[in-house]
Formats: sequence, structure tokens, C-alpha cells
Amino acid sequence: MATELELKLMVQSEYLKSTSEFLDEICALSQSKTTSRQATLSLMNGYFDTENATLMQAGIALRIRAVNQQFIQTVKTRGSNRVGMHARGEWEWTIPSDQLDLSLLDEVPLPETLKDMAWSRDLVEVFRTDFERQVWLIQEQDTLMEVVCDLGKVTSPYGEDAIKELELELKAGDETGLYRFALTLAKQLPLQVSTVSKAQRGVRLKQSTIEFPNKPHSSATALELATYWYEVWLVYWEAMFFMKDDVLIQPIRHSMTQLSRCLPKEFAKRLELLDEAYQAVLYTDGDLISGFASLKETGIVMLEVGQWLNNASHDTTH
Repeated sequence: MATELELKLMVQSEYLKSTSEFLDEICALSQSKTTSRQATLSLMNGYFDTENATLMQAGIALRIRAVNQQFIQTVKTRGSNRVGMHARGEWEWTIPSDQLDLSLLDEVPLPETLKDMAWSRDLVEVFRTDFERQVWLIQEQDTLMEVVCDLGKVTSPYGEDAIKELELELKAGDETGLYRFALTLAKQLPLQVSTVSKAQRGVRLKQSTIEFPNKPHSSATALELATYWYEVWLVYWEAMFFMKDDVLIQPIRHSMTQLSRCLPKEFAKRLELLDEAYQAVLYTDGDLISGFASLKETGIVMLEVGQWLNNASHDTTH
């Protein structure tokens, strides 16, 4: 098993080319022999579950990926909770065809509800993802990361959803380097933090619902409340683009207000200024969603607050 730790960033269509060019430029100017542009991949993935989403409800994603005439079976778990990041257990096996080999799941510590394997009789391909993946290997100080730009779509009998995202996966070093490089990108291009996986996109097409974090208990600490409102902010932000509904800027602004009350003054001020920028967009005559998407400050503040919350959470558990 490997533990996958990554930051996922939303990229709107109009910024995809600029993002790729900027990453190419970083590679061209780097003094590191490790930093380089890798081969572009065309990836086809089938995700399997029961019609009742038994695996997804248990926090499991099961897929087969076809790449370079090879088939790879993968299991991912939700893993540990990391604010604004994806931290997941991951198991991968090369298999001879596009047929699942469920005997391999003996290596995976499945939840109790799945151990009898009764659900396996009802498995179907519930959705698929097809996308082109541009890949860069980036060495920044002590941090080695794989940066990928994915462009394609999720399809299912219930509809389709676009895939337009960057993923920064940690290969060596610690998450500070991930945040540092993500901030370098966000200061150059309007990118925002996303917590929605491709598997969640597929499930969302069927359920037509947005997945929110669990509400904190009435005795929650300021840090727990801050974490909750931060994640609500991210969920509403991504939902605004998925649903193409600029009305969602109102719950976005509300979650930012609630979040600011739980943070140090420096971050509260940053959120206040960001809210003023949103108000300015609301008074323009153009496409509001495009206007919100063009603001670099959103991604910068999301990353800086997310890093602070992760550090603060780490300090309270050690």
C-alpha cells in the first residue's frame, strides 16, 4: 500500500493553456536535473460499484485503468482527514485484461461491512473517466512532486461532468513544499483548491447532490469550526462551477464570513478584502461566474488558510 497525499486545484478552460505553458517554463528554467516534462498520457478508467453505491458509502473507490495497453486495478480509500487535501490509501495491481480480479482485495483492509464480499456479486461499471494527462516532475528544494493537468470528462448513464484540474502529488519531502509550489502557481494563474475526486464526480451525477462536511458538535473548538467553514467554502465554490449557478456566491460569502470569525485577524482581513472583490464582480455587467473565476486572490487565500489549518490541526494532535 502507498499513501497518496495530493493537492487538487481547479482550472477553468480559459486558463488551461497558460497553466501548461507556465509549468513548461518552470521545467525549462530549472537547475534541477529531476525537474522535467514527462510523456502525455491518454487515460481510460472504469469505476465499479453496486447500484446502491455500497463501496462509495464505505469510502472505497475501485477502478480499472487502461494506459499504454496495460490494465491497472486500483483501490483507493478515504484515508485520514487532511484539511483541503486528499490523503488516501492506495493499492495498485497490473492485471492481464479489463476484468476485475477481486482476489487481490485480500491485501486491502476492507471495512467490516464489506468483508463478506457479498456486494461483489452486484458490481457494475457505474461510470467512466476519459482524459488526457499532461505530466511534470518538479523538484523544489527538498520536495519532489508529480504535477499533472487532467482534461476530459466523467460519463455515466446519468450525464457527464468535465474534468479540468491540476493535481500536485507528493513524492518526497513534506506537504509544506506542496503548498509552497501551489502558491507559486496560484499567484501566476487563477486556480482554486478542490476537494472533489473524480470518483465523487461520478457518484454526484447519479445522486444529483453536493457532499458537505459533517456539521461540528455544539462544543466544537474554534479550530474545528474554522475547518468546517473552510471546507463548506470549498464545496460551495466548486458547486458554483459544476451547477453553473452564480447565485451560490451568496452561501460562499456566508461561509467566508463564518470562517473569518474563527481565524487570526490577518486571515480575517484577507477574507474581508476577498469578499469586497466578489462584491465588485457582482456590480459588473459581464458573466459573473467568469468574473469570479478570474480572481487570483481566491486560490491564494484558500491555500494560505488551508496550510494554516493543517499546521494548527497537526500541532493540536502532537
